[in-house]
Formats: sequence, C-alpha cells, structure tokens
Amino acid sequence: MNNKVIVKRGIGFFSLFCIAIGVIVGQSTIVSLLQATGIAGWGFLGAMGIAYVLMLCNSATYAELALMMPRHGGLSAYCEASLGHFPAIFAVFAGYVVPALFGQAAELMLVDSVMAQLLPGRMPPMGWAVLLLAVLVLLNYLGTNVFARTQTLLTVAMLVFLSLTGIVAVTGGLDSGTVASSGTGFAAMAENITVIGVVSLVLYSLIGTEFVTPLAEDAANPTRDIPRAMFIGLTVVTIANALFCVGASALLSRETLMTAATPHLEYAVAVFGPVAKLVFGAIAITATASLVNTVLGALPQMLHGMAMSGQVFPVFKHLSKRYGTPWVALLFVACLPLVGVVWSGGDVTKILPLIIAATSAWLISYMIAHLALIVLRLRMPDAPRPYRVPLFPLPQVAAILGLGYVVVNSAPAAELVVPIFTSLGMVLTLIAVIGALWIKLFMGKGLFVASPALVGEMPNRN
Repeated sequence: MNNKVIVKRGIGFFSLFCIAIGVIVGQSTIVSLLQATGIAGWGFLGAMGIAYVLMLCNSATYAELALMMPRHGGLSAYCEASLGHFPAIFAVFAGYVVPALFGQAAELMLVDSVMAQLLPGRMPPMGWAVLLLAVLVLLNYLGTNVFARTQTLLTVAMLVFLSLTGIVAVTGGLDSGTVASSGTGFAAMAENITVIGVVSLVLYSLIGTEFVTPLAEDAANPTRDIPRAMFIGLTVVTIANALFCVGASALLSRETLMTAATPHLEYAVAVFGPVAKLVFGAIAITATASLVNTVLGALPQMLHGMAMSGQVFPVFKHLSKRYGTPWVALLFVACLPLVGVVWSGGDVTKILPLIIAATSAWLISYMIAHLALIVLRLRMPDAPRPYRVPLFPLPQVAAILGLGYVVVNSAPAAELVVPIFTSLGMVLTLIAVIGALWIKLFMGKGLFVASPALVGEMPNRN
C-alpha cells in the first residue's frame, strides 16, 4: 500500500519566528530566569549577555546545517552526514528527548501547581497538566499548519505578558511595589553578584531556536526565513526576558526569587494586585502550552526522520494518512514528561535540578552540532550552502568551549552538584549504551561511519 503523504510547503516567516521562540517562553524558562536573577543579582545581565552570544553562534550553525539538509530529521540528519549514526542518536536523545523528559515534566508540574493554588480541589493532582497535554497532542495530530497557528497565538500572548509586566513593574504603575520588603529593589541586586554560576539557568531561557529547523522542509521560503526567524526571535526574546527580570528585581526580594516554588505568580501579584491571580492562571497555561506545543510539533518530526534512517524503532515511521502527522512518535513524546513527573515524585520544589540537568544535556547536543558543521566544512567545502556561518570556524570553536565550560559549572550551589550530575550521568550513559547496541545489533553498521550523501539529497517521506 502506498501511504505517501504530500506535505504542503507554506509556513511563513512570522509562524517560524513564533516556533523558534516557542520553547523559550515557557513557565519553566521564566522560573529559571527569576531564580538566576535572585542568585546572581545584577550578574544575571552578564550571564544573559554570555548566553545570548552563545545562542547566536548556535543559531548560525543550525541555520547552515538546516538549509544544507532541509529534512524533518533535523540534528540526526546533520550528524549522520558528518559524524555517523552514534553521534546522531546520542545528540538527538541527549538534546531533545532528555529535555522533554525533564524540562517538560517541570513545565507540567508548574502549571498544575499554579492551577491548584488558583482553583483548589477542582482537579486531582496533575489533572490540569494531563488535560492540557491531551489538548495539545490533539492539536498537533491535526498537522503542521494547525501547530503553527496555535504556536503563533501562544507566543504572541507570552511576549506581550513578559514585556508588559516588566514595563509596569519598572515604571511603578498599577499595584507594583505593594509587596516590597527588605532585600527588595535595585540596591539589593548589587550585593553578592555572580555571573558564571547562573549562565546555565539563563541559557535555559534562550535555548530552543533550532526547533524551527526540522520544519525547513515545510517552510514557504526556508533560505530567507529560517535564519531570520532564529536570529530575530532570539534577540526579541532576550530583550523581553531582560526587561521582565529587571522589573522583578524592583519588587521581589532575591530570597523570594530564589526559593519560591512559583516566583512568577508572586511577581504577577506584586505588579497587578490580587486580581491578577485568575488572569495569571491563563498566562501559566499559555506559557506551558507554548513550550510543550513546540516540542510536540518538532521532536516527533525528528524521530520520524530517524526512523527513516533506521536509527530508532520502525514504528516511528507511521504517519497519519489524513494529516501526515507522525502520530506514533507524537504519542511517545507526549509520554516523556509524564515519566519525568513520576521520576521527580511530582514535587514542584525539585524543578531547579531538573531544569539544569535538561539544559546540560541540551548543551552537549549543541556541542555535537557545532562539531558536525566543522567536519562538513572540512570534508565538503564545495557543497551547496544557502546560508554560510560568518567567520567560520571561530563561532563554532568559541561555542564548543563556552558550552563545555557552562556544563561543567552548571550547578549554582554545591548541594545541587550531586542531584544534577547523578540524573544527567545516569540518563546519558543509558542513551549511549542503548544507542551503541542498537547500531551494532539491529542496524549492523559502524558507530562513526558518516553518510555525506545526505547533503543535498531530497528527503523521502514514505
């Protein structure tokens, strides 16, 4: 039976822009930002500057790779073409499956915690989170166009919330300042400043622009719009995040920012008053939906592409005959955060180490992507490149060194070193062992045998 699905290319720039920053404007990223602000004081601005430069390098690398190989497999295809099957499998599972396991779990626990405070007793534990997840799975099943429209709405709402809240807080409008207490205000931000120790937390609020690259195959004008979506999106959201955090530092104590389970709720009430609680419930749902929706839209496409290369279970090849959606992969990705919730015992106070572990795994995959680009430039210098990273290889070398340093120093406090690196080490070791066994026993191929023929090859959607 021929089950080939023809996917219409047509996703425009603004939708791609919203998808590129969809992961960035989630609840867990907002919480990580506020925690970094509390820990670092004004040092969070330095950390944000470092993170911004690193992510500019990252976006440039992914833009070149994506336009060389506009495939739904994304990073797996780039690594397979340059480094071989093992780095391809390891990079995708470390960079996207692990964060989906930890990061989305944190996201779902946050939204459930917020809704339980606002509407106590209305749903069983994690009921709100599961309901939201089910709705987003359904929307993503309906295809990439529905996903893109949904993401546009969610992202615009979150950018308005971040910017408006920061502006009102800084200017002293509405109810801002009503909860001011000792240790609050710009003066407190000048004490005990640190920078490097919170770069990992700040990076979590800026990573993810490359989620747009697996959709290059579906974009109306990928050569023009994919790089622009990542660069402009990263810049816009960095400005919005900085403004949001500066406003928070004016109203909340650093201790509150560091220790509150839902500091963004405390912030909203400080700015807009008690009436903000119900409105914030909608914002919390929107933020979580933005992050989860982006992952549900992009990661199943990556897994489908990997299945076509034999790198994961063949069942991930299955597409919906009507919508062209990789529905088996979609269900698998939807289950990942539920596993993470069980892993953490559903305890919202355990979100910080989960976020840092997810970020560290993600950064390792970025380092592999930079290495993949370096290898392709050296092995295939004359291959068609609709976009070329300027100043090659300086951005890639700087990013690899910078990201490696951030991973090693990712724990902002000594007591977090063991939980962060224990979780990270266990998961990455498991991925490496399973990936190696899969390649040798089931694929029957070498671990590091590259497939440069993928460069310029048209993807097969059968």
